[in-house]
Amino acid sequence: MNILKSFSFKILLNYLFRGIFIIAPVFFTGYALYKLFLIIDSPIQDIFYYIFGYRIYGLGLVSTLLILIIAGFLGSTLIIDTFFKRFEKLLFKIPLVKEIYKAIRDIFGAFVSDKKKFEKPVIVEVTNGVYRIGFITNEDLSSFTSMDLVAVYFPFSYAFTGELLFIKRTMIQNLESNKVGDLMKYVISGGVIDHEEKIQDI
Repeated sequence: MNILKSFSFKILLNYLFRGIFIIAPVFFTGYALYKLFLIIDSPIQDIFYYIFGYRIYGLGLVSTLLILIIAGFLGSTLIIDTFFKRFEKLLFKIPLVKEIYKAIRDIFGAFVSDKKKFEKPVIVEVTNGVYRIGFITNEDLSSFTSMDLVAVYFPFSYAFTGELLFIKRTMIQNLESNKVGDLMKYVISGGVIDHEEKIQDI
């Protein structure tokens, strides 16, 4: 009887929230990976099933990885690289295709190409005593303006979007951080994820 009295609704609610905290990240991470696996695996699975009449799960994922590795290898050769550049020039001549292709290429290039864009974290005082963390994407804006401005990308918290602002160079302070990825996660999480590297004092 004493046990039932001591077991209150508040304790039950605390257990519920703790359970959500433990299970939810694991569940949604697993679900996201599962959906991504299906997106990558299904098209090749359907082709394989149409030809041979049975499925080998995971074949699509393995095939996609092999195709990407082979494409990366061939893209590093002079012949394929020259062919690809000519193909890009052809795409750039098509009005609508040019804008879509260039936007997608630049987004992926910012993260995985040899010339990554988000490698220069900075902190900017946007108003008196209020600072924002951003990433320099272009330090030469002479084609836009004669002012001494720098293009800084500011990611939004809890989103995979952001905004691009032109900032006076004198308003920018570099952040000494070797783990740019951790810093990006820190901003996107709204400061919830602890940033392992110590940010330089403002």
